[in-house]
Amino acid sequence: MIGILTIIEKTGDTGLSAASKLQDVVHEANVLDNECKIDERIEHSDETLLDCMVISSSSSLLKKFVEHVDVFTTNYEQTEFAANIQTFIKGENSYEIQETDILMLIDDARTIIPQFPAFNYVYGSYSMEQIPQPKPRKQREIIPRERNKQAPQKKQPEKIQNVEKEEEGIQEIVKLMNDVLNTKCSQNNGKPIKYYDYIIDTDSFANTLENMFYFAFLIRDGLAHIDLNSKGEPLIKSMKNQTLTEFRATGGVNAQIISNITMEQWRRFKRPGYIQQYKQACVQ
Repeated sequence: MIGILTIIEKTGDTGLSAASKLQDVVHEANVLDNECKIDERIEHSDETLLDCMVISSSSSLLKKFVEHVDVFTTNYEQTEFAANIQTFIKGENSYEIQETDILMLIDDARTIIPQFPAFNYVYGSYSMEQIPQPKPRKQREIIPRERNKQAPQKKQPEKIQNVEKEEEGIQEIVKLMNDVLNTKCSQNNGKPIKYYDYIIDTDSFANTLENMFYFAFLIRDGLAHIDLNSKGEPLIKSMKNQTLTEFRATGGVNAQIISNITMEQWRRFKRPGYIQQYKQACVQ
């Protein structure tokens, strides 16, 4: 068997003849394997090694055969196949083929068409005596409308109300942050304060991001100003109404700026920010 497999591997043949030889080798190996018991395999370990070599070589060859198979190849022409069937049915007779002559192929068809094994269903077989009946459909009662009845008043969409509530909530948060900024700048003699000392929330990274988002509205409305010092650290300060009026009178336009911060940068801050301190004081 090993010799046959070696010859197939050396020649590189992947045709039907090589596949037929491989089938014979595998069949012979299965027959020998069924004849041997476990005790005999232990005594003859060299034969077990040969079996493993046969299985390994057969598997590699079979893989090559599968790779060379073209599933789109047709093995016969339909017209030629139909002509062969007619010749087989007609035989030596010269009469025309009748529709009932096709029954001559029943015996051959039974051997060609595979038969599926019977299955046992968990829920048992269906009882034809207890067929479920369709439920009667209830007819809807049509109630006539009263002509003099007033049409119902249309309600304002809830979505618009929710948007208005959200805008009011944002305005309240922005006003709170502006008050905290004005207070801290006043305590610092009107000088700018550090942006991160104002915005950081050491208890929550999400709250820190929210503070950055809402602070952008202060920049947009001209209520706050942000700049960098010589070290590249952001500084913020509150803007007076007079300064804002002069800035816009000269054609100045405020842009909404949203900064960013990573989780690692946020962990470096250990002291609570001014907004966080204000919220904690209100809770107490």
